[in-house]
Amino acid sequence: MPIRKMSREEFSRRLKQASDQKDKRYTFFLGAGCSRSSGIPTAGELVKNVWLPELHNLQSPKQDTEEWIKQTFPGYESDTAANYYGEVIEHLFLTPEERQREIERLCDGKDPAFGYSVLASLMANQDGHFNVVVTTNFDDLVADALYLYTNARPLVIQHESLATYIRPSRTRPLIVKLHGDHRLSPQNTALETGELKVEMDKQLRNLLHDRGLIFLGYGGNDEGIAQTLEHLPKEALPLGIFWVGGYEPDCRMKAWLDTRDAIWVESQDFDETMLLLHNEFEFEHPSIERFNKVFEKYRETYSQLSKKIFDLPDTPNTKSLKQAAERIDESFKNWWSVEIEAGKYKENNPQKADSIYQEGIKHFPDSHELIGNYALFLQTIRKDYDNAEAYYKKALEQSPEDADFLGYYALFLQTIRKDYDNAEAYYKKALEEDPEDANHLGNYALFLQTIRKDYDNAEAYYKKALEQSPEDANHL
Repeated sequence: MPIRKMSREEFSRRLKQASDQKDKRYTFFLGAGCSRSSGIPTAGELVKNVWLPELHNLQSPKQDTEEWIKQTFPGYESDTAANYYGEVIEHLFLTPEERQREIERLCDGKDPAFGYSVLASLMANQDGHFNVVVTTNFDDLVADALYLYTNARPLVIQHESLATYIRPSRTRPLIVKLHGDHRLSPQNTALETGELKVEMDKQLRNLLHDRGLIFLGYGGNDEGIAQTLEHLPKEALPLGIFWVGGYEPDCRMKAWLDTRDAIWVESQDFDETMLLLHNEFEFEHPSIERFNKVFEKYRETYSQLSKKIFDLPDTPNTKSLKQAAERIDESFKNWWSVEIEAGKYKENNPQKADSIYQEGIKHFPDSHELIGNYALFLQTIRKDYDNAEAYYKKALEQSPEDADFLGYYALFLQTIRKDYDNAEAYYKKALEEDPEDANHLGNYALFLQTIRKDYDNAEAYYKKALEQSPEDANHL
């Protein structure tokens, strides 16, 4: 009986439709093909292009390569190189330690590409329709994508000792690494992957009981996984099985897929599949502001620490701290080094701080951050309002979408210039760029309360501010 076939466009639309129904949940099963665009070779590529040539050079470099392969791995075919993954890695790397180091080498330093960012958005959906990933991969790309691109924090099951924590009812993203992690006992050889560990086998069956299963980038030749799936009861996987790949499945699991009436979604490329889902679900692109806030927090806390140490009295106990802070201050070879240096003198010697800012702007004339911070300094410390406004405008000319300086300038216009119409316009611009910034939400709420007397909207914005920062004493 020929396998049913579905276009990837229809597949995307059906997943979007499923997301509107509370009782529909799916598990993604990821193979090595998903990590290829993130810089990790597939099993077949590793065997054919890396490991076999290396093993040949170690065992019999003078012998013809094809002849050596036929003798060492009878039946080997280039098209099915992935099937020899376990056998080749065992011959090339003689100990578990060596095999683990090779897997670490392949996985370390890799960042999740486009497809993983879309997958993370699907998993982070609060309704939990697509919150589970099961994978044979050793890398951290799924978890990294969730950390980088969403606010969701996954539970990662990377060893059979953690398998009892697998809960099919959780809405929190769940990642189950069936063959272990690249840093923790990865299972590579045919013997190691011949069957799943007992607890992992048990929990995987429970996990798949009332879901659909979507294979992505997977070869389907793992003996242990095939056995676990074949022992699933008939009532398991009630929402169907989708095999997403460039070719009709022809693997160890083919017979099981046939008996389960699986659907083949013809789509060779993981990122292309995720592109269609990105479009169907109308996801937004990740915002650089998310990363900027992380760096800003680092710089802010370090600046506070540096100033605190700089203000300490000179004693034998503080000498090493001051030396360390001075060295680190000098290592910021950018606009932030100017900000740190000026910050030491803002309160006690504002004239010197002013000179440091002016000299820094000469060196970094395109840094809207430095120019905007100088404007804030001129406003709050020097009370030089005309120059403060000029520098606010200059910063916003360079970066008109910077929510922080839009908000600071709005507050300046409100409190200093009493230009309420323009102040409100800039508050709105700031919140368009960053609708979750608690400071701007709170400042705009106060503006609506005290200037516009619009108490209903003021209350709404206060509540929004407290949702973002529930412990902020100013907004409380």
